[in-house]
Amino acid sequence: MQDDKNQVVVITGSAKGIGKSIAVTFAKQGYNPVIVDFNEQAGEETAEEISRKYHVSSFFVKADVSNAEDLINVRNQVIERFSRIDVLIINAGISYLRTIDEISIDEWERVIKINLHGSFYTLKAFYEDFLTNKGKIIFITSGSAITGTGGGAHYASSKAGQHGLMRTVSKELGPKGVNVNAIAPRVIQTEILDHLYPNEESRKELLKKIPINRIGQPEDIANLAVFLASPESSYIHGQIILADGGRTY
Repeated sequence: MQDDKNQVVVITGSAKGIGKSIAVTFAKQGYNPVIVDFNEQAGEETAEEISRKYHVSSFFVKADVSNAEDLINVRNQVIERFSRIDVLIINAGISYLRTIDEISIDEWERVIKINLHGSFYTLKAFYEDFLTNKGKIIFITSGSAITGTGGGAHYASSKAGQHGLMRTVSKELGPKGVNVNAIAPRVIQTEILDHLYPNEESRKELLKKIPINRIGQPEDIANLAVFLASPESSYIHGQIILADGGRTY
């Protein structure tokens, strides 16, 4: 059954955290957000909350982004429901703070599968839709790809891989009228940050490294994503935009 004609944004990893904030911010702009996540309860709750509060059509699809077939199912449900996709936001990811000697082979493979393979599977599932329709693709990566800090080697490596994937697809889809960019956050208030910096002392030390002297909020990333999805950003293409309060450079 085809739904209304509002623009459609698909966000992986959007049941909670940065992904949920992105979905809410797009809903405020009149988009229909598709919530894609492995957390079924939180995903259903987020889609219901968005539909009720912002009077758009949001729905949830359960998916493990490390399973390519799950992403094909997401794509098919989106097209069946809306007959279109306008914005794809590749956000799902996990992180562990480990030294190299602490990283097991299983954990390395898990992080790479979810963060990097999952990005490719998501892109692959929707690729042909973007070949025929102008739109926007936004990767949510990390400043860790540039600095090598903030997570383990598996996390930084997976995020650097996302940057390479983004740059390649920007070359392929740019001539088709599709803008492709990456947002690279650092130090955003999420459950991952709570895990990496669990006490007040570690937070104080962290704040000393951020020139604007505050920790970023999920809304900071969501607002940038909305801008990159807008017509006003049409000349920004193939870029990695750090959102870090000035910490890196």
